[in-house]
Amino acid sequence: MAGMALVERRAALAALTATLAESTAGAGRVAAVTGGLASGKSSLLDVFAGQVADSGALLLTATGSRGERAIPLGAVGQLVSGLADDGVGTLADRVLRAAAERPVVLVVDDVQHLDGASLRALAGLRDRFADAPVLLVFTEWEPLSAGDLTMRADRRVRLGPLSEAGVAELLCAELGDDRATAACHRVSGGNPLLVHALVADHRAGRAVPGNSFRQAVLACLHRWEPRLLEVAQALAVLSGQTSPGLVAELTGSSRAVVARTTGILAAAGLLVGGRFRHDAVPAAVLDSMPADDSARLHLRAAEVLHRRRAAPMDVARLLVAAGQVGGAWGVAVLCAAAADATACDKGEFAVRCLELALPATTGRMRSTTAAALARIAWRYAPAELPCLSEVDTETAVRYALWHASDTVPDLLAQVTDPRAATGFTLGDEWIRGPRATRVARGTPVALWEHSAAALLPGLLRGENDEVVRDAERVLHGCLLGDQTAEVLASALTALAYADRPDRAEYWCGELVAEAGKRGATMWLALLEAVGAEISLRRGAIRTAREQAEVALRRLPARSWGVLVALPLSTIVSADTALGVADSAGLREVVPDTVFDTVMGVRYLRARGQHYLATDRLLAAVADFQACGRFLTRNGIDLPALAPWRTDLAEAHVRMGRRRIAAHLAQAQAELPSCGRLSRARSLRVLAVAEERGLALMQQSAEEFRASGDRFGAAVALAELSGLLAERGEPARSRRVAKTATDEALECGVDDLVDRVLRQGAVTTLERETSGGLSDAEHRVASLAALGHTNREISTKLYITVSTVEQHLTKIYRKLGVSRRSDLPSVLTGHSDRAGA
Repeated sequence: MAGMALVERRAALAALTATLAESTAGAGRVAAVTGGLASGKSSLLDVFAGQVADSGALLLTATGSRGERAIPLGAVGQLVSGLADDGVGTLADRVLRAAAERPVVLVVDDVQHLDGASLRALAGLRDRFADAPVLLVFTEWEPLSAGDLTMRADRRVRLGPLSEAGVAELLCAELGDDRATAACHRVSGGNPLLVHALVADHRAGRAVPGNSFRQAVLACLHRWEPRLLEVAQALAVLSGQTSPGLVAELTGSSRAVVARTTGILAAAGLLVGGRFRHDAVPAAVLDSMPADDSARLHLRAAEVLHRRRAAPMDVARLLVAAGQVGGAWGVAVLCAAAADATACDKGEFAVRCLELALPATTGRMRSTTAAALARIAWRYAPAELPCLSEVDTETAVRYALWHASDTVPDLLAQVTDPRAATGFTLGDEWIRGPRATRVARGTPVALWEHSAAALLPGLLRGENDEVVRDAERVLHGCLLGDQTAEVLASALTALAYADRPDRAEYWCGELVAEAGKRGATMWLALLEAVGAEISLRRGAIRTAREQAEVALRRLPARSWGVLVALPLSTIVSADTALGVADSAGLREVVPDTVFDTVMGVRYLRARGQHYLATDRLLAAVADFQACGRFLTRNGIDLPALAPWRTDLAEAHVRMGRRRIAAHLAQAQAELPSCGRLSRARSLRVLAVAEERGLALMQQSAEEFRASGDRFGAAVALAELSGLLAERGEPARSRRVAKTATDEALECGVDDLVDRVLRQGAVTTLERETSGGLSDAEHRVASLAALGHTNREISTKLYITVSTVEQHLTKIYRKLGVSRRSDLPSVLTGHSDRAGA
């Protein structure tokens, strides 16, 4: 510990040692050690006291204490306790008598806290030991002064904060590592106590200031009189508002006292430029305050700032922290701050302001505040829409839309803003589909409004080029906002349905980034859910599932309303593609009203596909038929939304009803609204239903790839590879299987890769006829037989090239071959025997 006390303190110790030598030679001396709070003065005295004891001199010690300042001659009593009681009266007499025997060293720590009588006694001693072997050493805080005693010191030793090099030395000695030097110096300001606290936090596994640092901060603040802590608390509450006049008004002190106190805090390394060096410092200060005291201080600070005409958000921050309004002026401030916070996309703070203000309002003011709170809460903090009975019409419409309420038409009729009515009506179409009775929404003004209204009719007519044009007009011209979020979501969906999922993905990314930057939780969750559906549409299965989960975590379930079906549908569809037998998406409870919406159709279709994949054929048929009834009844028979005919056809194929399946698939292909993806699905079912037609399956694979659905392409190619194998075309089967595995691996669906490898002629082998290959070896062997290089296999299977090489060595040995080119024929031979 002595070594640590001397980091950048050796020169100071040397100065004291030299002064000791001078006094021992018969010249009385006074040495003052000064420095800021916790600068290591006491530690230096401890080391020096050890040297004094070793020198044979008589050591007398005393420590000043704020609590004992009222006790006369308290420090003198501590000093003389080390002297023989020989009846001599004063401190000077007794010290000089002892000095006649051997040198005497008096060490007084924290002299600024000594009582007046003790200070006078030490000054009197100083006047009498000029020619005696007496040394008086005391420590004193800067920027304080013990007056005459300090002025008459023969040597002054000042301990400043540790430099960055000093911090590095200490860290190396304590931790054996100085990589955190810069950060440690920045946080501590070179204060040795704080540096040691950071070391302790590091040892406790904390990479940032932790409990030891907080305790060290409080130890610094409690070492002096109460106003040091009071000023620190005021600075912590005021945060960026740190003018001396403001702090003086809040603490009831003079500007001079505040200036001197902040100087002490700066010398201790806690302040720099009038602000705390690190957020952990004010946090420690505020956390140590009793809750009632903290609330009172925050409220008083708010009143002071309000009187000084501070910005509403600065005042409101203090009111929110206090949890108190403070009166009518506080309500006005909170409402103004909420408006300012909303304008700069700090919605959660705006919600907190209005939640605090609302109980203190009545009459018209309450209605206005409740409406504002509901609007902002919907966008930024939609855990639960507050004060629903008191909200404005537009907020009520938005809530009713997401919960598929039957009140939407009546509420829309009350919306006076034509553009808002247009946006809400289009959003209602996206969620529930066209209504039998349409609310007049005025004449569209902007081009994007005309384009948005044309999206659904264009999709139903199969005019995909026009749909893409109109969707991008909407996305170019419509600004993201509370009245347009659903409109933009419908434009993204239309792009994907018009076989341009690539453009939909681009635009969705732009909107997600904007919503994230603005902190709008509701918009962000909605757009992330749409983005997940677009990823699913492109065949990025794992990505789609992850995005849907992120969206679900963004909002509590009760806030989604019927739109919860959007991310849940994606999760169920992704799980089905991944071969998950029990999808987590089906364990979530959805509102009953969801099945009267387009969102419900998405959910039913996903659930039906999952039932089909897990051999629950009758349940699957029921869901697909429900989809068909809803879509045809509402005039939106759109295969891109739910290809219920080909879904039913797949079920009929499984039940051996190929003729019915072919009829359903053909009927879907003949719809005007059947785009490339829907056509690909129809062709695939027709290929299976019509005794596995090669040409139809190949066309299906080509249409899947052209539509941007890599997963669908991989499935069709896998089936085509199997058909070619059955036709006795192993070489062509292998080429197709290689392409299929490329697509499957890009989708991130391992189960699909295995399906492809099992489907083709090269890899239909059974484990017992393949030399006992492990699952990993089987996959590597199959990919190598298809013509993939070691590096390609490494990339596709997420293993190292070295691992691939090790697998191949074992594979060659087990299959009895010596080179890669033998694999196709060997595996084909196994396949032939397995099928014989």
